[in-house]
Amino acid sequence: MFEYGHCLHKQKKANASNHILERALKYSSDPMILNIMGKNNQQEGDFWAAEECFIRSTNRLPGRIYPYYLLAKLYVEPAFYQPEKFKKMKQIVLTKKPKVPSTAIREMREELIKLSSTVLY
Repeated sequence: MFEYGHCLHKQKKANASNHILERALKYSSDPMILNIMGKNNQQEGDFWAAEECFIRSTNRLPGRIYPYYLLAKLYVEPAFYQPEKFKKMKQIVLTKKPKVPSTAIREMREELIKLSSTVLY
């Protein structure tokens, strides 16, 4: 169900994707389900629902950096602009020690540093 929901997400079929991923949540506690649902909600302009999904994801596995990164990106959306929350999430992403250092984490950090130069506090 996760793979199918993720494929629908990639096809920009957010509502269908979330419908499948809601079912997947009944069988799995994988936080990536919530991350994809949050991205779907963000794509549809439902920023409050996106925030809720990303926060739920951070609660499931607080050691993961990716959902904090997604929250930071959400908070710089022009229609949902929240500079203080962005600053807090950026700080978490930049300082949280990854379980395994990777290129993806380095790229997320670099992107948030670049974004912070455009954010007005």
